[in-house]
Amino acid sequence: MYFAVFLAAITLFKLAIAPHFPLIGDESFYWVWSRHLDFAYTAHPPMIAYVIFILTALFGHNFLALRFGAIAAVLLISWLVYLTGKELADERAGRRAAIIFNLLPTFFGGGMFLVPQTLLFLCWSWSFYLLVRLVRSGHGHYWYWLGLSAGLGLLSDHIMALFFLATVAFCLLDREQRHWFSRKEPYLGVLIALAVVLPSLIWYLTSPLSPFIYWGSKVRTGAGLRLADNLLNFFGLQMLLYTPPIFIMTVGLVFRRFWEPETKRLGSQKQGNREVHSQVSLRSIFAAVVFLPFLLLSPLAMVGGHWPATAYLPAIIESGKAKRWVSWTIVGFALLVNSLGFVYYLFLYPTPPALRGKELTVNREFARFIRQSTPVKGRTYYLADDIGTFGLVSFHGQVKVYPVPGKLKEAEAWGTAPVRPGDNIIYFTRERTTEIEAGLHRVFQRVVTEKERRLFTKDADIPTKLTIFHCTGFRGGQLP
Repeated sequence: MYFAVFLAAITLFKLAIAPHFPLIGDESFYWVWSRHLDFAYTAHPPMIAYVIFILTALFGHNFLALRFGAIAAVLLISWLVYLTGKELADERAGRRAAIIFNLLPTFFGGGMFLVPQTLLFLCWSWSFYLLVRLVRSGHGHYWYWLGLSAGLGLLSDHIMALFFLATVAFCLLDREQRHWFSRKEPYLGVLIALAVVLPSLIWYLTSPLSPFIYWGSKVRTGAGLRLADNLLNFFGLQMLLYTPPIFIMTVGLVFRRFWEPETKRLGSQKQGNREVHSQVSLRSIFAAVVFLPFLLLSPLAMVGGHWPATAYLPAIIESGKAKRWVSWTIVGFALLVNSLGFVYYLFLYPTPPALRGKELTVNREFARFIRQSTPVKGRTYYLADDIGTFGLVSFHGQVKVYPVPGKLKEAEAWGTAPVRPGDNIIYFTRERTTEIEAGLHRVFQRVVTEKERRLFTKDADIPTKLTIFHCTGFRGGQLP
């Protein structure tokens, strides 16, 4: 009973504070994807776009629709964590694991934002639960459901490919599972997964904007930073977002328990006077296959705190049967970080003076500002030079935004502004403002800088640095 009350209370709390979490740049750009449905996109697979399309179709053009989607996804993950913990230990352990999952900072506060990693964690949790059921029951039909869930995971984030690697590794290392390699069910499951992702695979093979090029540029960007800074960022951020106990438990699964001798079946089995649990190896493999790649990547790039989130699922499940003091330590640390984070985000966020008191209204008025700012004479185009600004202007302005040529290759697939002599543009930027203004003066008859702050988000430096240029009478030439 208390578990249901906890889930209801935390869900209602999130719904109540959702209006205070405005869209961030990435979310708004994913919303733009949902207006241009495709089989894949450069940065991520298409599932996030499909989900946002459905949410906005059901609940309207409202950022609260995205908040509802994120909250609902976390609620579904909670149920899957509970079921998995129940399978691997007992019902009490499942409840405790699900409660701990909900309180971890990356899922409590971060779970308010609808991003691809949220959908990835949902599909990964579902797939992990199906794999546990498969091994415990030995029923081959679970491979078909596993193929579906893993395929949907691949449509959510490329990291899901590691789930396939971990599954193969587990079946190879556990002698009792090797018989699956001679059965038809796993291969049919792979075919189901392949059928789910086939259109995306074709898109990636035929698209000039390869995700490997996109993410490779991210690594090259971070490579110039000092190795010590990158490693400190990785370890510090992971312990902050997942709590030190969960982080230590994950490291223990990866580097210690992976090599312990175990029984050959999930569950427990007596060997003399010693009871051993074979699910440790399963959890160790699934922790290691995600944690180790990001650990190796961390010296080369600034690893996002949520990127290796699925590596912590085994430790989260194991925390359900941890000693009481361990559980309370996790909960205490999580509540401290969540409290500080919420106080900062809700009350102490450095809002520009011009926007104070307007945080909940300025975005709603942005579409009217766009209409009033559009010249009556001539054609007017709206341009932005980064994805966050591009997405927020598109969402709140309810207009078609074009990428500045050469700045957003991915968005250029949706068309570039055919600016001709005499046309007007409204140019949104937050980088190289002085240089851009000088360049605009060279190619337009008149350039006016907007004096007021017109967009608000609690993301990066968009509220403080966003500059809007009103440009009329294009003379011809290269836009800056």
